[in-house]
Amino acid sequence: MMPISVVAHQCGTCKFGDDASSSVLNLDCRAHDVENLYVVDSSFFPSSSATSPMLTVIANALRVGDRLIEKLP
Repeated sequence: MMPISVVAHQCGTCKFGDDASSSVLNLDCRAHDVENLYVVDSSFFPSSSATSPMLTVIANALRVGDRLIEKLP
């Protein structure tokens, strides 16, 4: 059995890319099929590294947040 520290950072569950037939999210982490669904946790990472991904998750969430602000009227 693995300790919780090993499985705490789930990654690679929501592939992202330009092609909706081979990915779930677009490059701004928005679901291809649901206009108002964004995934900004570590799910969009291709894999997990040996260190905590939290700073990268935070940076990406801020980037996606900026895209959302640009869409506001």
